[in-house]
Order: sequence, then structure tokens, then C-alpha cells
Amino acid sequence: MVYLCKEDRKAAILQAAARVALDEGLAATTVRRVASEADTAVGQVHHHFPSAAALRADAYWLVMHNLQQSLAASSACLTPFERIQLYLIDAKDEEYIRAIRLWREAMLLTEQDELMRTAFASSLSDWHGLVKQVIVDGRSSGEFSAGECADDIAWRLIGLSSSLHGMSRLTSLGLTEQRVARNLNRAIDIELRHISVLNAVSAQGTA
Repeated sequence: MVYLCKEDRKAAILQAAARVALDEGLAATTVRRVASEADTAVGQVHHHFPSAAALRADAYWLVMHNLQQSLAASSACLTPFERIQLYLIDAKDEEYIRAIRLWREAMLLTEQDELMRTAFASSLSDWHGLVKQVIVDGRSSGEFSAGECADDIAWRLIGLSSSLHGMSRLTSLGLTEQRVARNLNRAIDIELRHISVLNAVSAQGTA
């Protein structure tokens, strides 16, 4: 066991919990499993976290925070349109896929776990902030049209993205990744570039 100061020990335990949650899921993120991962005593985990539920909630939030920070950093040089596509449609690397699996597990836990409900809401609020900022940046650069409150548009696009990606897991629906992407791109066009469905259909008919 490596001896650390109080703050560093808590941070190390939380990082270990985030790794376990990401690799094995929230159900596997027990105090004993995290203590083993962190190479520390079970009592140390209890000392820094009041309950297993608190540990899981904090670990979930950290995983989502790290994902959002990673996406923000990797998209810094992209245009607003490319950034919003990345945030809502195109992020498909292994880190994202594992984090989204965790997101789905956490969402189920919000029905019975107040701490997870708070952590889930916080991560969703942070996600909304990223999307909203892209909309603001796109309007400032002239890439997106001015219009309704960016706050409301961001919520609508996030809600649609979450719902479509969730339903796409039901393979019997035939909702492929391509169809999800097409519908989300259509929503982005309508919401942010004011390309109406009728205009899009008309353009296709005259092409």
C-alpha cells in the first residue's frame, strides 16, 4: 500500500472506483472491489465515503465528467456543426461506448437511489452546457441561425439523441445507426440552420 495524504488518498480511491465502474459496471462497484483496485484497506474507503451508494454516485459523475472533458478537448479545432455532431451523433470510440453503457445503468438507478439521481442530473446538466455552448458559438460565427433560446434547443436535441440511441438497441425496430444519424442531422438542420422539412423535400425533388 502506498501512503498518501488524506486528499490524495480520497482522489485515488475515487479514480479506482471510476475505473471499476467503467470496466465492470456500477453493480460491481462495491467497497471491497474498489479497495482492492485502489490497493487500500476497506476501512479507508469507508473513511472517505459515507456509503457504497455515495462512492458509486461520485464514480459515475467522474466518468461522465472525464468523457465530457475529453470530447471538449478533442473537438476544440472543429467547426460548431462538427462539434454538435460529435456530441450528439458521432462519438463512437471505446471510451464513449463504455461510458454510455454506464449512463444507461445509472439512469435505471435514479428510480431508487437519491445520490445517483443527483449525480445523473449533474452530469446531464454539464452535457447540456456543452451543447448549449456549441449553439452559442455557432450563432456567433454565423454557422447557425439566430432564433429560439439556445437553452431550450440544447435540451430538445439532447432528449432526441438520448431517445433515438436508446431505442436503436432494440434491433427489431430496424433503427440502425445510419437512420439515427439521419434523423438527428435533420433535427439539427431544422433547429439550428432553419432548413425546414418541406424545403429539404423540395430540394431533393428538384435535384
